[in-house]
Amino acid sequence: MELWQLLLLAVGGVLCGVINALSGGGSFITLPLLLWFGLPPQVANATNRVAILLQAAAGAGEYHRHGVMPWRRLPALAAVSIAGSLLGAYAAAHLDEGLFRRLAALFFALMAATVFVDARRWGREGSAGRVPLHLYPIFLVIGVYGGFLQAGVGVLQLAVLVLLGGFDVVRANALKFGLAVCFTAAALFVFWRAGQVQWVPGLALAAGSTVGGVLGARLVIAKGARWVRVFVVLAALAAIVKLLAGG
Repeated sequence: MELWQLLLLAVGGVLCGVINALSGGGSFITLPLLLWFGLPPQVANATNRVAILLQAAAGAGEYHRHGVMPWRRLPALAAVSIAGSLLGAYAAAHLDEGLFRRLAALFFALMAATVFVDARRWGREGSAGRVPLHLYPIFLVIGVYGGFLQAGVGVLQLAVLVLLGGFDVVRANALKFGLAVCFTAAALFVFWRAGQVQWVPGLALAAGSTVGGVLGARLVIAKGARWVRVFVVLAALAAIVKLLAGG
């Protein structure tokens, strides 16, 4: 790739990192960029994970630095998310994605509606939340989606943690980043083994998205729930359009 293409990927990575920190869906910027530069869809899907992994690690570190990362909640959720991610990544490397996209679009539509139906929970403050047993199968399914497509998975995680887990928005975002490190690493391993990762564009994206992840985490910590709710709805609508369009 030429230098200007790598620079544009880095800029796209910054936007992706900020959006993922606020809600999720940043990959709906970076995946079209990778496709535009000529990467096949499966390769673009795999290469994007390099940026997501480093971005999530940077964001998780920022939340930890501010003392709002609920580390005790991470291991069990990470285990089921990784299991789902491995299944989803294997499916993405070998299967057609049409039906999966339509089902995912339905999930996003239902999730966007909850922002309006149960708005008070999105404004909850100062809660580390809990993880009841019935949430683990949900995170297994979200992990499958994350391994398969990645784009928008953070929106789903955030909605479940806030609406069903009792987390405030800041701690839910922090836990979302911690989980992203775990299941993205698992998916990236599968794609690497399948020979579908292009490291140069992936690292160019990662350079920008790491910066964006830190900036976005600081915005969430400073601005809280009101900003996040707006971005959740916008990200969900963008996800629905992209998934149904098949792009």
